[in-house]
Amino acid sequence: VSGRTYPVEVRYRALQTKDEDDREEDMEEAIVDAVDELMREGGGDILVFLPGEREIRDTAEHLRKHAMRGVEVLPLFARLSVEDQQRIFKPSGARRIVLATNVAETSLTVPGIRYVIDTGLARINRYSPRGKVTQLQIEKISQASARQRAGRCGRVAEGICVRLYDEDDFNARPPFSDPEILRSSLANVILRMEALKLAQSEGLDVKLL
Repeated sequence: VSGRTYPVEVRYRALQTKDEDDREEDMEEAIVDAVDELMREGGGDILVFLPGEREIRDTAEHLRKHAMRGVEVLPLFARLSVEDQQRIFKPSGARRIVLATNVAETSLTVPGIRYVIDTGLARINRYSPRGKVTQLQIEKISQASARQRAGRCGRVAEGICVRLYDEDDFNARPPFSDPEILRSSLANVILRMEALKLAQSEGLDVKLL
């Protein structure tokens, strides 16, 4: 759906660490540094994209310890109560930092966002045919998802998006995310269709292996 957007400046701030054990801690520090940088740019709320609930809780605690005055840190993930989720739609007068999963990419729009910090990661459900299990893995997002995230700060005015990875990393990513049908097991769907006799009524040729 087309709509009016404003220019967004993209800044790359790649993490320097190569040690996976230190990567999460370094990412929290990088987010704090990016927040400080964006706070100096002017007014407006900040939206930070993180992979999942644990990373959001850890980063929220890290930001609160940073002791920024007049700033409200708001986590946003699926397991939060409805009341807590609704807080992002109710301005409190304080400057807000919203820590969200990829639900804030397309499922909802957080009002008042002028700046975005993109970790470049998301937790994605992916079925393993070899292991016969569905895993919720942390993966790099696609270029399309990265652009979608950046566009979140160009809705109300000109914005700035800080990506915590370098431009070469962005260019090496796949152009688009894998569609869900390629990441999911269709066994339950096929068995359900067979139980409801949908294949026969629709003239479909469904073979159970």
